[in-house]
Amino acid sequence: MKLKATKVKTGICIFDLHHPNHNKKLWKNILKVVRELNPDFFVFGGDNMDMTSVSHWLHDKGDKRHLEGKRLRQEYDSFQSDVLNQLDLPRKCRKIFLLGNHCEWIEKYIDRIPELEGFAEIEKCLDLKSWEVIPYHKTAKIGKLYFTHGDFTGIHHSKKTVDTFEKNIVYGHAHTLQIHTKVTPIDGDAHSAISMPCACDMNPDYMRDKASAWVSGFGVFYIQPNGNFNVYPVISSKGSFILNGKYYE
Repeated sequence: MKLKATKVKTGICIFDLHHPNHNKKLWKNILKVVRELNPDFFVFGGDNMDMTSVSHWLHDKGDKRHLEGKRLRQEYDSFQSDVLNQLDLPRKCRKIFLLGNHCEWIEKYIDRIPELEGFAEIEKCLDLKSWEVIPYHKTAKIGKLYFTHGDFTGIHHSKKTVDTFEKNIVYGHAHTLQIHTKVTPIDGDAHSAISMPCACDMNPDYMRDKASAWVSGFGVFYIQPNGNFNVYPVISSKGSFILNGKYYE
């Protein structure tokens, strides 16, 4: 019996890049993967920029040392040149740009200085015309898989996420790899929440060398014509990883 030909679509997802505090070597290798896989989907999973210059945590604490020299315009321009302009995505690719909690910082800043409204927002300052921009706390759906930035931390954040959404969902925010699956006894349907590793620096200034559960990496996923999927977290060590048997060093 001849099997029916199917077209499986490929996707790449990156969470918590936190540019300019991203892992530069990992980002260079991700760009290689993009060129080789020619993805049908590309998901920036939120906190793509660190937004240090408008951090309410730093401003409220009066932390002038970590704010020194930080300029919002410079952060936008460098993200555009270092990240968005470097992506060589196929024309067919569906591009999704999730907003995260760090992206909310500019909104909080505008709340304090409302005269900036219409001039300082992410969508106004980056070239995102070809991207689907998804607000923080909202989701994007690809096949039977959902993507969101993430809302929860703590030791059981993936359980909390799958209990809340009750869907197959990929998220970031916690900067670590964690998976929890929930199966209904009614029809055996399974839902999984998959926390993806982060693509940022593993020891930024504010961590002050503290121990953490952070894991470095990104994700590759495949969508079948019926919407079913496979998700593969790719763990990186100092920017290097193995994918499909190839070593990216």
